[in-house]
Amino acid sequence: MQKRRLLFGKKNFILVAVGIGVILLGFLLMAGGASTDVNVYPEDAIYGFRRTVLAPIVVLLGFALQIVAIFTPSNDAPEEVERAATTTVSKTVADIKSGANIKSGSKSSASGK
Repeated sequence: MQKRRLLFGKKNFILVAVGIGVILLGFLLMAGGASTDVNVYPEDAIYGFRRTVLAPIVVLLGFALQIVAIFTPSNDAPEEVERAATTTVSKTVADIKSGANIKSGSKSSASGK
């Protein structure tokens, strides 16, 4: 049976977990502001810097970290894939140096068609 390789590596999953933690921290910073007296409106507690500025910035940083985690390339590639990629690149470079892959255009044709 062939071994399946995951799309994300260990590094990606760690970044996703840290991003989720940062998002949760941002939501915890937004929580609170309850008053024991229903007739008192704690305006500075509800509209303070922590809830209106800091917490949304922390949440957005968490989402940005999720995007970074998704787009970070995985370094857990199998040896066969790395070997095939290296062989293909070195073969292409050798072909370019030797001129084997150069297609003849209309300017280089001697017949003048």
